[in-house]
Amino acid sequence: MTRGVAALIAAAIANVSGWVLPVIDEYRGWQAFRVALSPIWPYEKFHIPETYLVILSVASALTNALFWVVAIALVRGASPQRARVCLWLAAGATLLDLHWQTTLRENAADLRAGYFVWVASFALLALAAYFEVVKSRGARKPA
Repeated sequence: MTRGVAALIAAAIANVSGWVLPVIDEYRGWQAFRVALSPIWPYEKFHIPETYLVILSVASALTNALFWVVAIALVRGASPQRARVCLWLAAGATLLDLHWQTTLRENAADLRAGYFVWVASFALLALAAYFEVVKSRGARKPA
């Protein structure tokens, strides 16, 4: 098993785990996903104020779809250019998803393991893409 495959498997396991582990208070990852999407898909009593937080919240929720698009692209064997795009997308999603630590302000201390495992899944996905980029560079070098 290559390092890229190992990182990709670890990323997938972490991502799925993030959906079932507690994220904040007693809310599991899937519930946090629904809260994040609540500006466009109402969920329970949640209301995110009409500010930049709406954009960050919805974009953060949509990174979940991006995760699997990138993961599938890497599994299918990405070209060097596609591997670089996957790396940038995964790294960007990781940075975007870190916003919750700042935007939750005084409640950021309430973030639980599920959030950190979920964010780590994006970092591991970026690592898997990085390994793919490095592998493609090595394949291009003349012997």
